[in-house]
Amino acid sequence: MQLADEIGNSPVLIFVCALAKGAAAANSIIPSVQNLLLAARALGVGSTITTLHPTIEGRVHALFDIPDTAQVVCCLPLGYPKGNFGPVNRMPLEEVSSFNTWGQSW
Repeated sequence: MQLADEIGNSPVLIFVCALAKGAAAANSIIPSVQNLLLAARALGVGSTITTLHPTIEGRVHALFDIPDTAQVVCCLPLGYPKGNFGPVNRMPLEEVSSFNTWGQSW
């Protein structure tokens, strides 16, 4: 897996934590993660949401002194991309959405 092999080369790793454990706590911070990703993209910095940390979660908690009551929700590697990082092409809204019922066009 390329991401797992190269994540250590990222200049910045952000571990996003919730102060409690469980889905409700994790879901409450997802909007802030999205905003961070959008802000990074606007500055030309690449990132992605990863969930590779659970395999070493105990080590992550110990390394950063994260309390057992907190949950590491995701890890965000940040850095300048190696390849093409041009504008994003988006399909027209009418091609990717429906109105009132599935398949009903706008």
